[in-house]
Amino acid sequence: MNTPFYDKLQSLLQMEKEPFTELYSLMQSQEIKRNEFVLKEGEICKFIGLVNNGSLRTFYVNEHAEEVNFLFHFNQKIEDIVFTDYESFLLSTPSKLNIQALENCTVYFIFQEDWQNLCNKNIYWQMFSKKMTEKAYLSAKKRVEDLLYYSPENRYIKLIQDNPLIFQKISQRHLASYLGVTPQSLSRIRKRISINYL
Repeated sequence: MNTPFYDKLQSLLQMEKEPFTELYSLMQSQEIKRNEFVLKEGEICKFIGLVNNGSLRTFYVNEHAEEVNFLFHFNQKIEDIVFTDYESFLLSTPSKLNIQALENCTVYFIFQEDWQNLCNKNIYWQMFSKKMTEKAYLSAKKRVEDLLYYSPENRYIKLIQDNPLIFQKISQRHLASYLGVTPQSLSRIRKRISINYL
């Protein structure tokens, strides 16, 4: 049972072995090819996904038919490992988001019915679900606040400080969209940033 992913995920979730083993037993491994979608706008999200290796992106399409990257997912911090549309997952409403593999990935899925059965078992799992929902909300809130309160240059600096791995995993084109700038503007920002941040 114990694998590097198993051990890392247990540590990130900060769970005791017995409940974590129960949760892990529900996870189904799947290979996702580069550019493959695991969720498309209009579909109901029926999973919580976790990245074992590789990277994915969550994005939406704006009124100008432009793809806007909202989140990236890879095996680092718990907020990066998990990918889903919680609103669609919890309410069974059509998603406004797309989730796509940026490279070949190995992921684990917990499907909606298994998750609901687990959460109906006892108060422990209800509280765990509540905690996971809160983490998802706070992560999304932080992302929106970054866009609202920081300039593109400060968003770039903050990204270097908070998540340096993202620069190894994500292309400049996708990073520019995530930061809310054009690729040309991102190039200029990178040139202005002090070498101390790199």
